[in-house]
Amino acid sequence: MTGRVTAGWLLVLTAFTPAQGAPPVGRIVPDLAALAREASIILPPPPVWDAKSTATLWTIDDIKVEFGKITDTPPRINFLRTNLLRPDHTQLVDFKNWFRKLEKPLKMHFVEQLWDCDNYANCFVAFADLLALRAGETRGSICIGWASVFYRFKFAGIRAGGAHAVVILGTSQGLFIVEPQDGTMVALRDFPNRHTIEEVYF
Repeated sequence: MTGRVTAGWLLVLTAFTPAQGAPPVGRIVPDLAALAREASIILPPPPVWDAKSTATLWTIDDIKVEFGKITDTPPRINFLRTNLLRPDHTQLVDFKNWFRKLEKPLKMHFVEQLWDCDNYANCFVAFADLLALRAGETRGSICIGWASVFYRFKFAGIRAGGAHAVVILGTSQGLFIVEPQDGTMVALRDFPNRHTIEEVYF
Protein backbone atom coordinates (compact mmCIF):
# COMPACT_ATOMS: atom_id res chain seq x y z
CA MET A 1 0.00 0.00 0.00
CA THR A 2 1.40 3.40 -0.92
CA GLY A 3 -0.18 5.57 1.73
CA ARG A 4 -0.74 9.33 1.63
CA VAL A 5 -0.93 10.29 5.28
CA THR A 6 -1.89 13.64 6.75
CA ALA A 7 -2.10 15.08 10.24
CA GLY A 8 0.39 12.69 11.77
CA TRP A 9 -0.72 9.54 13.54
CA LEU A 10 -4.47 9.96 13.00
CA LEU A 11 -4.28 9.23 9.32
CA VAL A 12 -1.36 6.83 9.67
CA LEU A 13 -3.80 4.63 11.56
CA THR A 14 -6.55 5.36 9.04
CA ALA A 15 -4.30 4.20 6.22
CA PHE A 16 -4.09 0.76 7.82
CA THR A 17 -7.76 0.41 8.73
CA PRO A 18 -10.36 -1.04 6.36
CA ALA A 19 -13.24 1.28 5.47
CA GLN A 20 -16.09 1.13 7.95
CA GLY A 21 -19.68 2.31 8.07
CA ALA A 22 -20.86 5.26 10.14
CA PRO A 23 -18.80 5.77 13.29
CA PRO A 24 -20.38 4.54 16.53
CA VAL A 25 -21.99 7.04 18.88
CA GLY A 26 -19.40 8.86 20.96
CA ARG A 27 -16.56 8.45 18.45
CA ILE A 28 -14.84 11.63 17.34
CA VAL A 29 -15.27 12.28 13.62
CA PRO A 30 -12.17 13.95 12.12
CA ASP A 31 -12.54 17.30 10.39
CA LEU A 32 -11.51 16.11 6.93
CA ALA A 33 -11.41 19.61 5.47
CA ALA A 34 -8.94 20.69 8.13
CA LEU A 35 -6.89 17.54 7.67
CA ALA A 36 -6.71 18.13 3.93
CA ARG A 37 -4.97 21.45 4.56
CA GLU A 38 -2.22 19.76 6.58
CA ALA A 39 1.15 18.90 5.05
CA SER A 40 1.20 15.40 3.53
CA ILE A 41 3.54 12.55 4.35
CA ILE A 42 4.30 9.78 1.87
CA LEU A 43 4.98 6.41 3.48
CA PRO A 44 6.75 3.57 1.69
CA PRO A 45 4.48 0.64 0.86
CA PRO A 46 4.42 -1.90 3.70
CA PRO A 47 5.35 -5.52 3.08
CA VAL A 48 2.62 -7.93 2.09
CA TRP A 49 1.25 -9.80 5.08
CA ASP A 50 0.13 -13.29 4.06
CA ALA A 51 -2.72 -14.22 6.37
CA LYS A 52 -2.72 -17.75 4.93
CA SER A 53 0.97 -18.57 5.28
CA THR A 54 2.17 -21.29 7.62
CA ALA A 55 2.01 -20.21 11.24
CA THR A 56 1.70 -21.82 14.64
CA LEU A 57 0.17 -20.69 17.91
CA TRP A 58 2.21 -20.26 21.05
CA THR A 59 0.61 -20.16 24.45
CA ILE A 60 1.98 -17.89 27.15
CA ASP A 61 3.16 -21.07 28.88
CA ASP A 62 5.13 -22.01 25.72
CA ILE A 63 6.79 -18.59 25.76
CA LYS A 64 7.65 -18.92 29.44
CA VAL A 65 9.28 -22.28 28.71
CA GLU A 66 11.37 -20.68 25.94
CA PHE A 67 12.55 -17.92 28.25
CA GLY A 68 13.35 -20.54 30.88
CA LYS A 69 15.60 -22.40 28.43
CA ILE A 70 17.53 -19.30 27.37
CA THR A 71 17.71 -16.99 30.40
CA ASP A 72 19.08 -17.51 33.90
CA THR A 73 16.27 -15.47 35.44
CA PRO A 74 13.13 -15.58 33.25
CA PRO A 75 11.28 -12.26 33.22
CA ARG A 76 7.75 -11.62 34.36
CA ILE A 77 5.45 -11.91 31.33
CA ASN A 78 2.41 -9.63 31.24
CA PHE A 79 -0.25 -10.50 28.69
CA LEU A 80 -3.78 -9.78 27.51
CA ARG A 81 -4.06 -12.84 25.24
CA THR A 82 -3.16 -16.41 26.14
CA ASN A 83 -2.44 -17.54 22.55
CA LEU A 84 -0.20 -15.71 20.11
CA LEU A 85 0.48 -16.29 16.42
CA ARG A 86 4.04 -17.22 15.55
CA PRO A 87 4.34 -16.38 11.83
CA ASP A 88 6.99 -17.22 9.27
CA HIS A 89 10.30 -15.61 10.19
CA THR A 90 10.70 -13.81 6.87
CA GLN A 91 7.40 -11.95 7.32
CA LEU A 92 8.60 -10.28 10.50
CA VAL A 93 12.05 -9.58 9.07
CA ASP A 94 10.37 -7.83 6.12
CA PHE A 95 8.21 -5.84 8.53
CA LYS A 96 11.24 -4.88 10.64
CA ASN A 97 13.03 -3.59 7.55
CA TRP A 98 9.97 -1.59 6.50
CA PHE A 99 9.60 -0.02 9.94
CA ARG A 100 13.12 1.39 9.61
CA LYS A 101 12.03 3.21 6.44
CA LEU A 102 9.34 5.10 8.37
CA GLU A 103 11.81 7.02 10.50
CA LYS A 104 12.55 9.70 7.91
CA PRO A 105 9.01 10.48 6.61
CA LEU A 106 7.53 10.39 10.11
CA LYS A 107 10.52 12.31 11.54
CA MET A 108 11.00 9.76 14.28
CA HIS A 109 14.08 10.51 16.33
CA PHE A 110 15.09 10.04 19.93
CA VAL A 111 14.00 12.83 22.27
CA GLU A 112 14.67 12.24 25.97
CA GLN A 113 11.43 11.69 27.93
CA LEU A 114 9.30 12.63 24.89
CA TRP A 115 10.05 10.04 22.20
CA ASP A 116 12.47 7.49 23.55
CA CYS A 117 12.99 3.73 23.68
CA ASP A 118 9.55 2.73 24.95
CA ASN A 119 7.85 4.92 22.33
CA TYR A 120 9.88 3.28 19.57
CA ALA A 121 9.05 -0.20 20.89
CA ASN A 122 5.32 0.49 21.31
CA CYS A 123 5.12 2.06 17.85
CA PHE A 124 6.79 -1.01 16.31
CA VAL A 125 4.28 -3.33 18.01
CA ALA A 126 1.25 -1.21 17.05
CA PHE A 127 2.25 -0.98 13.39
CA ALA A 128 2.78 -4.75 13.19
CA ASP A 129 -0.68 -5.39 14.63
CA LEU A 130 -2.23 -2.88 12.21
CA LEU A 131 -0.50 -4.48 9.23
CA ALA A 132 -1.88 -7.92 10.12
CA LEU A 133 -5.34 -6.49 10.82
CA ARG A 134 -5.41 -4.75 7.45
CA ALA A 135 -4.44 -8.03 5.74
CA GLY A 136 -7.41 -9.81 7.31
CA GLU A 137 -5.43 -11.90 9.79
CA THR A 138 -7.95 -13.89 11.82
CA ARG A 139 -5.82 -16.64 13.35
CA GLY A 140 -4.72 -14.54 16.30
CA SER A 141 -2.56 -11.66 17.43
CA ILE A 142 1.09 -11.72 16.40
CA CYS A 143 3.59 -12.85 19.01
CA ILE A 144 5.10 -9.40 19.31
CA GLY A 145 5.58 -7.25 22.36
CA TRP A 146 8.13 -5.16 24.17
CA ALA A 147 10.37 -5.70 27.15
CA SER A 148 12.08 -3.60 29.79
CA VAL A 149 15.72 -4.60 30.22
CA PHE A 150 18.59 -3.55 32.43
CA TYR A 151 21.57 -3.16 30.11
CA ARG A 152 24.51 -4.81 31.78
CA PHE A 153 26.25 -4.89 28.40
CA LYS A 154 26.29 -2.45 25.47
CA PHE A 155 24.14 -3.59 22.55
CA ALA A 156 23.18 -2.01 19.18
CA GLY A 157 24.62 1.35 20.14
CA ILE A 158 22.88 1.51 23.53
CA ARG A 159 25.35 1.95 26.37
CA ALA A 160 25.51 -0.32 29.41
CA GLY A 161 24.36 0.69 32.85
CA GLY A 162 20.73 1.72 32.44
CA ALA A 163 17.17 0.61 31.71
CA HIS A 164 16.04 0.22 28.12
CA ALA A 165 13.05 -1.03 26.08
CA VAL A 166 13.32 -3.45 23.16
CA VAL A 167 10.92 -5.41 20.97
CA ILE A 168 10.32 -9.15 21.49
CA LEU A 169 9.29 -11.21 18.44
CA GLY A 170 8.16 -14.81 18.30
CA THR A 171 8.67 -16.29 14.82
CA SER A 172 8.88 -19.71 13.21
CA GLN A 173 12.55 -19.69 14.25
CA GLY A 174 12.01 -18.85 17.92
CA LEU A 175 12.24 -15.72 20.08
CA PHE A 176 14.09 -12.66 18.83
CA ILE A 177 15.08 -9.24 20.15
CA VAL A 178 14.79 -6.15 17.94
CA GLU A 179 16.32 -2.77 18.68
CA PRO A 180 13.72 -0.63 16.87
CA GLN A 181 15.93 2.46 16.82
CA ASP A 182 18.42 0.92 14.39
CA GLY A 183 16.83 -2.36 13.24
CA THR A 184 19.31 -4.74 14.88
CA MET A 185 17.66 -8.16 15.27
CA VAL A 186 19.17 -11.13 17.10
CA ALA A 187 17.95 -14.42 18.48
CA LEU A 188 17.15 -14.14 22.19
CA ARG A 189 19.95 -16.63 22.95
CA ASP A 190 22.45 -14.18 21.38
CA PHE A 191 21.17 -11.07 23.15
CA PRO A 192 23.88 -10.13 25.68
CA ASN A 193 21.33 -8.74 28.16
CA ARG A 194 18.94 -11.72 28.02
CA HIS A 195 19.56 -12.54 31.69
CA THR A 196 18.48 -9.06 32.84
CA ILE A 197 15.17 -8.75 30.97
CA GLU A 198 12.83 -7.60 33.74
CA GLU A 199 9.32 -7.51 32.24
CA VAL A 200 7.75 -8.52 28.94
CA TYR A 201 4.44 -7.13 27.69
CA PHE A 202 2.36 -8.96 25.07
